Amino acid sequence: MNLRAVALAAAFGAATASPTAARQVTSAALVDRDLTVGAGATIAATLGEALARVADAHVPHRLFEEHGIARRGTNVAFRLLKLVALDAPQEHLLLVLNHEVFGHGARLRERFDGPITYRIGVPSPYGRGGGSTSFVFDRVPSAYEVMAVHTGGMEVDGVAAALTSHRAFSAQQMRPRDAVRYLAFELDTLSYVLSTDDDGEEPGHDVADFLETYNRVAVAAGAAPLRPRALRRQALVGFANPMLAYAAYGIGRHLATGATDVAVPALSIAGVRYLPMFRYRLAPYGTEWSLVNELGGRIRPTQIELRLGRAPHTTPWGVRVRQRELMSWRDWSLEASIEVWRQPRLALQADESLSASPRAGVQVRGRVERAFLPVWFSADRATIVVDLGVKSRGFVPGEPLRGGAVVRGGVGLPLQ
Repeated sequence: MNLRAVALAAAFGAATASPTAARQVTSAALVDRDLTVGAGATIAATLGEALARVADAHVPHRLFEEHGIARRGTNVAFRLLKLVALDAPQEHLLLVLNHEVFGHGARLRERFDGPITYRIGVPSPYGRGGGSTSFVFDRVPSAYEVMAVHTGGMEVDGVAAALTSHRAFSAQQMRPRDAVRYLAFELDTLSYVLSTDDDGEEPGHDVADFLETYNRVAVAAGAAPLRPRALRRQALVGFANPMLAYAAYGIGRHLATGATDVAVPALSIAGVRYLPMFRYRLAPYGTEWSLVNELGGRIRPTQIELRLGRAPHTTPWGVRVRQRELMSWRDWSLEASIEVWRQPRLALQADESLSASPRAGVQVRGRVERAFLPVWFSADRATIVVDLGVKSRGFVPGEPLRGGAVVRGGVGLPLQ
């Protein structure tokens, strides 16, 4: 049976399933054996939300009541100063930490045993900011592994952005500080690609290094190379994402009025909330467009993602269906997802032959969550989370490239 037909049938069945009672949306921070991209992204996203709650609790959003031009102007200046001096530097530092340690570092930890060192700069306006990851391969890597390392930083920021937008859709709002973080995470790949020069970049530039390796593979396979100009044109689809507009509007509204919530509207179809979002990413085999469909309201919270890529001599694709609140009983809840794909077989050793022939793959994940510990900052309890997945060899954003089982565990915090 055609894999695409199976995936679409599963998506339809999940989206039309009957709803359950809504449960608290928690922010999970998970760890696994190699502290992979997927685990690191949960830590960065949850840490960012926690820092935002601390800042909101201790730093006011206005100094005076918003009456009169002088007082309103003073409040606007104060909020702008807070954004420049506190919010933006913290979010930039988190972005760089996520990009380097949980992105490049995660792919290196997953595939190699050589030494890794990081440089994390103090962000503007206190320093020059930025960061870098230095490493030594303990063996000769395959071309796919090299591309995975080069794109790992952008990959993890995309995964963290997806976590943030998913929670915002579920809660139907986000805070201005979350909007700042979301823009930083979501725009990391787009800004990197759009700033890549046709005439080349200095060594260590993630996109330029990725293109160099990709084009070696493409030329060896007799396929057309990929140029920065084409990459920039392809990446523009990433702006077809309403969450970017919501976040930007929310930040501007907060600066102007002091409003502490950013609404996340969605289409309403027969009582079903629907929000489509396009994303663009670089993959270990080439490039990829993604259409993420968030569904909620009168049905169980469901996410359906359609992926379409570019690789030498083939067009990879993938379909993923994720459903929260698949089953709930007392303090327990179950979430599940399934993904199928067809993409080039990833050679994960230098002596493996590179093949453009597409291979099918599948991943199944389940998450069990149980409320167990009261916390002082919320009426809801923190949860314990166990996440178990099994996958074929292949690229899934955030997941190890190898096949096999992936087990993660951690806590979920009620930060909404």
